Amino acid sequence: MERTTNTNKIFETKEQAEMKILTYRKLESTDELLPLLDHAFRWTFNQRTFDKLVKIDPRLKNSPVSFCALENGHIVGNVGVMDIATKTLNGTIEYVGGIYGVATLPSHTKRGVSTTLMNQTHEYFRDRGYRFSLLGTSHTIIAHAFYQKLGYSDLFECPSAYKVTRTKTTKPRTKEKPEKIDFDRLLKIYNRRVKDCNGLTIRDKSYLEMLKKGEGFTPKECIIEEDGYVLFKEIKGMWVNGVWIRELVAQNPKTMNKLLELAEKKAKEMIYDRAVMDKELLEVYRSRGYMIQERSHSVMMAKPLATGASFNQTYGSKLYMTGLDFF
Repeated sequence: MERTTNTNKIFETKEQAEMKILTYRKLESTDELLPLLDHAFRWTFNQRTFDKLVKIDPRLKNSPVSFCALENGHIVGNVGVMDIATKTLNGTIEYVGGIYGVATLPSHTKRGVSTTLMNQTHEYFRDRGYRFSLLGTSHTIIAHAFYQKLGYSDLFECPSAYKVTRTKTTKPRTKEKPEKIDFDRLLKIYNRRVKDCNGLTIRDKSYLEMLKKGEGFTPKECIIEEDGYVLFKEIKGMWVNGVWIRELVAQNPKTMNKLLELAEKKAKEMIYDRAVMDKELLEVYRSRGYMIQERSHSVMMAKPLATGASFNQTYGSKLYMTGLDFF
């Protein structure tokens, strides 16, 4: 059953009190999310496509999806809400709150819209018994300082790796009918890799199905070896013709090297990985001549929601996740 939203106790000004807060599921129409999210993220929101993901995404299917601020019946702000399963240092599963899609219409900035929605979101998380809230942002935007004022602090940045390949074109071979992605095999490899890791490591087959649908992976964008796999996107456009590594999971550097060698053969001009959280993989990139950026604009932030809650004591200094875990 969806939780009833009580907004009265979180309003701080008369202007905020004139707003109405509804969950995504209670909206009569989501049409106005299109200009809101496009202005903020260049996200051309499509309800039909998004709702299909909501039904299969374990992080969204039982959540309010988002809290929306309405003024005179019109959507002026949004904060996305996720329920995220994590594994702690002692091996137990603990749910935390995940925040995404924080946006306010340009005409309504500096009026407390996002503050009100974030407070509502934190209240929802506390009611669920969550001890932490997570979100991703950038050091280069004003939102970072806003989140700090709300009690968030930086967890980690995302190292990245880039390589110019300039692969020579070859005569295309006769195309074979592509097979389906073997999710059972991927899951087996992934679970073996994260067996002794903590963080965002809780996955099942439905989670992989969701990733495939959300990312649009095709069978030809997946390479599987005995001890590892790589999922990538072939990017083609006016400015780029290359490969974006979305996730590379392997048991050892030898397999990482082999998978990268195979992926590089598909990269005509460049190959890159924007979020390399595995230090062993980062060193493999370095050994293969990639341009490594240890620092990044992107940062994951966390906020304790319960008195005495310590992220470091719960998860330690190393939190396992890949580029596909960002939200």
